[in-house]
Amino acid sequence: MGLLDDLKKQAETVQSQQISKSAMREEMLQQVDEKMKLSFQYLNELLKHLVVLKPVNPVKFSVPGVIDLQNLQYGESFIDSRKSRVANADVYDLIQIYLKWGSPATKVTLDRDMPATAQKVRDALFASGIKFVEDEIKSARSSVTGWKFGIESALVTDILIKPDLDQGRLMFRAKNLLRLGIDDFAVPAPEMSEGVLEEFAKTLLGHPSAFQKYRTVSPLR
Repeated sequence: MGLLDDLKKQAETVQSQQISKSAMREEMLQQVDEKMKLSFQYLNELLKHLVVLKPVNPVKFSVPGVIDLQNLQYGESFIDSRKSRVANADVYDLIQIYLKWGSPATKVTLDRDMPATAQKVRDALFASGIKFVEDEIKSARSSVTGWKFGIESALVTDILIKPDLDQGRLMFRAKNLLRLGIDDFAVPAPEMSEGVLEEFAKTLLGHPSAFQKYRTVSPLR
């Protein structure tokens, strides 16, 4: 076999590998996008029912040493999606869910009489993202003798769902879902189904579910 024949054979092998990789990526793209579409349709329908039912979330959302928020009622929600152009097709790039629990009209009052303890409450509430108002309590001589905090009995659960085409999975980033704070979940596209979405819906409503098996420490990019 001459040099040209050898180079030709090598080139054909490389081209075959490239075509195979391209086909596999296109198949993965299609599968992930189909599951993103399924997720949007299911969750969009779910939120329509919540508007009518207005369920109560039994999860205890704790700000340690300050306050526990529990049994917050559904207030409002919305769902949105975004698409981008990939491989000559419009595919899901993001699904976003906003769900508000409780009522900002209902406030829990806390009194603190020391600067250090007042600052602790202030810092913890800022870090948690819970809205509050603060008033100084003054003596007859106008010196500050304490602080009164009015804390809203309300919080927002934010969910972002993004496709991970390199790994063939759907990535969930949830704020104030299992607790106050961020949790990440990764669901392989082949496993995503209405059954898995039902487990996620249970988690969203504060019910026991199997969705936590998809919890991961990997950050959502």
